[in-house]
Amino acid sequence: MKEKPETVDEVIERWPALTAHLIAESLGYATPSKAGQIILDTVHGRENWCEWIYSCYSCKPFEAVKDAIRNRHTHKGYMSEYRLARAIVDRYNATGGEEPLFASWF
Repeated sequence: MKEKPETVDEVIERWPALTAHLIAESLGYATPSKAGQIILDTVHGRENWCEWIYSCYSCKPFEAVKDAIRNRHTHKGYMSEYRLARAIVDRYNATGGEEPLFASWF
């Protein structure tokens, strides 16, 4: 079994689809690095204090990741389009970290 990722970049490189689905689940709130941090905190059993996770999931990132996986087939259309989120994640991986500054859809 592979070791747990230790950095956000490792998470995004290892799980680009999950990262993109988390962006879609957040309705574009999360950038690739924010989604990667949420996943990394989940993997290591830590709380996450970003506004979205704090407000909607009581600092429990696992619940957001679980919802992103459960709802992956609904990530289509305005504000939750998986294909657009995946393109942003792929650009992040291809450029060594280029991403939107504020949120993924803006």
